[in-house]
Amino acid sequence: MSALSGILNFGGGAAPVNEYDLAKLGAALDSRGPDGGFDVVSGNVGMSYRAYHTNRESRLEVQPLLTREGHVLAWNGRLDNREDLIRQLRSSLQAANTIPDLAIVTAAYLKWEKDCFSRLVGDFCLALWDNRLRVLYLVRDIAGTRALKYHLDRDRIVWSTETAAVLALQNRAWELDEEYIADAMSLGPIPWRTPYKNVFSVKPAHVLTVKATGEVRSERFWRLDPSKVIRYSTDEQYQEHALEQLSDAIRCRLRSDRPVFAELSGGLDSSAIVCLADRLIKNRGVQAPGLETVSHVFDECPTSDERRYIQLVEAKQQIRGNHIKDKDFRLLAPLPNDVAIVNPNPVVLSFGLHSEVRKVMDQAGSRVLLSGLGGDQMFGGVYGAYPEVADLLASGKFLTLNQRLRAWSKARKQSYLGLLWKDAVVRQFPQRFQTVTGGRATQLPSWYDRDFSRRMKLHERMLAKDRLRSFQTHSSRDQARGFLSVVKSISSCWRTEQFGIEVTFPYVHRPLVEFLQAIPLDQLMRPGENRVVMRRMLAGILPDEIAARRTKGNPREAIFRAIARESGRLRSVFDNSRLCARGYIDKEPLFAALDRARHGYETNSAFLVQTISLEFWLRDLETRDSLTKSPAVLPGRIAWAHAAEPVTPAV
Repeated sequence: MSALSGILNFGGGAAPVNEYDLAKLGAALDSRGPDGGFDVVSGNVGMSYRAYHTNRESRLEVQPLLTREGHVLAWNGRLDNREDLIRQLRSSLQAANTIPDLAIVTAAYLKWEKDCFSRLVGDFCLALWDNRLRVLYLVRDIAGTRALKYHLDRDRIVWSTETAAVLALQNRAWELDEEYIADAMSLGPIPWRTPYKNVFSVKPAHVLTVKATGEVRSERFWRLDPSKVIRYSTDEQYQEHALEQLSDAIRCRLRSDRPVFAELSGGLDSSAIVCLADRLIKNRGVQAPGLETVSHVFDECPTSDERRYIQLVEAKQQIRGNHIKDKDFRLLAPLPNDVAIVNPNPVVLSFGLHSEVRKVMDQAGSRVLLSGLGGDQMFGGVYGAYPEVADLLASGKFLTLNQRLRAWSKARKQSYLGLLWKDAVVRQFPQRFQTVTGGRATQLPSWYDRDFSRRMKLHERMLAKDRLRSFQTHSSRDQARGFLSVVKSISSCWRTEQFGIEVTFPYVHRPLVEFLQAIPLDQLMRPGENRVVMRRMLAGILPDEIAARRTKGNPREAIFRAIARESGRLRSVFDNSRLCARGYIDKEPLFAALDRARHGYETNSAFLVQTISLEFWLRDLETRDSLTKSPAVLPGRIAWAHAAEPVTPAV
């Protein structure tokens, strides 16, 4: 997970980028880039890059790249469709046994210009200055796996993969954005907003185009295709295609010349990744020399502990597993004094766990962590009669609707009429009416301040807004919503930001996502069976007991035990709450919720965790000057560049 930053000064006669401003940005990246990097200035544009190499090809890159045309490019990513692009761009690439991703991306831009971004598949963000068009492009991949923040004013735009770098360059106190706070207190922050006013994130699957005059435009370069349909004649054909796509998603992420780690929770998603990754490595079909797993285990929380299933996978694959015990790295334990929380970040509540993950990866020489996040949403883990019966009612197929309602009623042990009303009839109504009529309204937690909730319209924010009108069926909209919910989680980049771990997510591999969006609903769920195609394609690959699992461990017990253990400290923290002081929450109802959680029956545990996370962040902001303190500037790191004198090998 490399890091990049940059500055573009606006105006026809814009001043050159200030040497010390760029050096300050670069210094803010140093902790992310153990493999070196450079700062490059070309007139009114400057870019910084710090390298974190994960594969053989990346070690040949020297960034930022200045081309013969005067374009400047900083690329932070892993390109997954390398072979396809190399075939198309062979005449534009220098003959070599090993071609870096950076060279391929540069050649793609020189051939297709802005249209090239939709052709790039992988985890990435990039900054590209087109010297001919006098335009800057800031781009993020379809899931937002790499952060890219920016601050814009009338004089310039400053961007970085690190929020702290953008904030530190301004040397002023930042005003908090209450829109972000309100989102965080409802359905979670949206991907383009940050907690600081006038600091934004580039949206996933978007290119931000910034002209030298200061004009800015954000455009989507990729979207799910509602017209794409894949139909086969047999289940076996779907299974073969799905297994091929998931295997390819994992294969791409095993392009590492160091051992790769994978999270292993014992559930279907993480277990599938581990078993397939291990098989690929043992067949010598990938660059990675080995695989280790890392698992969070709970000695004191039986309903949260998944060790039995974790050990089934470890035994089947005969791989080494690293077990991080909750008793050794407590949830909600006090943070070390030198930890800064730049953005509200729930992962800091389990700081010890994630720090230990980073430690064991460092000891093994690993820099890549595979995550099973997204499997539930993409492969049909959310299970029920909706959306199938809603599709049938909407299309007027009443006889089939009757048959399927009977099947779902039997499988779910629920009444026929109840399913007809809740999962078929109500789903035809506008979304607001669905929430009220279907009894799915989510109540705001009792400790939220009423005036703040009313002013920021938190009740309305709790209603998911349906903007998927191009999808014609309930099932296609539901699948698209699942993908967007995963993007919302991944694009936060919480673990990368706080712990410097390069986390990658096979279940949001673009070809796999496009395939799963296009197949029939009955390949994802049927009465009595969820994850249909996934379970069948993994027969013989997963341990049988895991392949047959219908439920998984619940973290609630671990959360409640942690709140009980830390209840005295939490009460002390919230007795002088920054959230209360700002009028966001009420103290006494919060204390009552903490007491309920301590005894294991608080229903709003997710909101409680988010509230604790926000409080810790606000307290950290008020006690640290790290956001405005200038990093040490190291002399000699800047290359003053001209188009006729490239500072790196030109493509």
